Amino acid sequence: MRFYIFTFISWAVFFSCSNVEKNNITFSGQVKNTTEAIVKVSNYNSTLKEEIDIDSLGYFSGSFKIDKKGYYYFQIGRSYTTVFFSPGHKVNVSIDADSFFHFISYSGTLKNENNYNVAKSKLRSKFVGNAKDYFVVPLQEFQAKIEKTQSALLDLLEDNNVLSQETKAIEKRIIYYEYLQSYNNYQKFYSYHKKTNAKLPDDYYEPIINMDLNDDEMFRYCRAYRNLVVENFRHSSKEALSKDVGIDIVDFVGERIKKISSLDIKEQFASMLIRQMKESNLNIDKDYIRIDSLLSTDRMKDKLLLRYKSAKENTSGAIAADFDYENFDGGRTSLKDLKGKIIYIDVWATWCGPCIKEMPALKELVDHYKGKDIEFVSISIDSEKDYEKWRKMVPEKDVGGIQLYDSEGLSSSFMRSFSVSLIPRFMMIDRDGKIITAHAPRPTSKRIKKYIDSHLNDDKPKVVKFKST
Repeated sequence: MRFYIFTFISWAVFFSCSNVEKNNITFSGQVKNTTEAIVKVSNYNSTLKEEIDIDSLGYFSGSFKIDKKGYYYFQIGRSYTTVFFSPGHKVNVSIDADSFFHFISYSGTLKNENNYNVAKSKLRSKFVGNAKDYFVVPLQEFQAKIEKTQSALLDLLEDNNVLSQETKAIEKRIIYYEYLQSYNNYQKFYSYHKKTNAKLPDDYYEPIINMDLNDDEMFRYCRAYRNLVVENFRHSSKEALSKDVGIDIVDFVGERIKKISSLDIKEQFASMLIRQMKESNLNIDKDYIRIDSLLSTDRMKDKLLLRYKSAKENTSGAIAADFDYENFDGGRTSLKDLKGKIIYIDVWATWCGPCIKEMPALKELVDHYKGKDIEFVSISIDSEKDYEKWRKMVPEKDVGGIQLYDSEGLSSSFMRSFSVSLIPRFMMIDRDGKIITAHAPRPTSKRIKKYIDSHLNDDKPKVVKFKST
């Protein structure tokens, strides 16, 4: 009897281990010229978050469970790229961190898919070159460029003799949605660099508005497709509002997602309503309940709740959450230490280009209001490994004001209380520690001095709501 019991248990353990391996991906490789200690791996919706140690010679290896095949992400430092995974397979990568995207190659059971993806990225980069030169041209010239790029990528795919027909069919759809994303981004690049909108045909965005919103496979495989789901919301809601200014945006989304069968896409589309959780929304309590009923996953429901609570707590006139950060000049500084003065806060990081662009204007404000009843506080959210960069950049930029360092970054209680997710971020707090606005005008805004003066010149600051531009 004991023999049979032992045999059964051994078989069960073997079967269990085999099943685990069947659902696992083994990811290994070597990273040359790096000082980083870990490789971070994630998926399209961040439900997978794995970290693999890099040893002193740059080698790493790890195995973890994945549910479905598709494109995932791995990150080393600030550089990241896509990688194709499929359960039960092994992927090995070789990278030179000094030229992350140029010296990368794959081996292992999925080398064909991954090396094709590398070749495609290099070919796309060759055609795009400088993004400004690629996008900021007359419309007809731009359309010819993206057509030529798409054609070259399709030729590369067609000439590939090692990919399966199933994979080629998927990759062909990915190329189309990457083309469509470039098509959609034309106006963004053009208006940013030209400071004026390009003249587009009235039906220009119809391909995005009429795109297939039920391609669950593309949502998992293609970042461009996921971005276009968001753009579909933006363009379709704008079109609906142009026809009926009284349309209820929550009702609009509710009707749209009824036609979507993919849970992921439905959730992505409905999640766009989370932005309705803002202090200026007079119906925030009712909208919270309505939007919550349209969301399915705990992840998104929790995100909605966090934004709801933050909006309620950060309403103008509410007491601001306190902080206690390292001061560049020594010691620590809390919000309570600054009580009695109006506080203009700038949240930034050394790696943030738009943050640095605001610095000359911020320095001008600091000089302009010198001796006045206002403190300018800059809070860096740089990671610990960039701490020395912060110490170096503060005197180099010489902005002035109070320079603080938040070692917890966006995870700190102060940043979470204000739902800071994008930087630069500016806010103002009054003499009593109450919020004036969680979204103050930028230093480069033409209205910034008038806005500051409207509070600075009041003995008892009034509550003024301001929508950031």
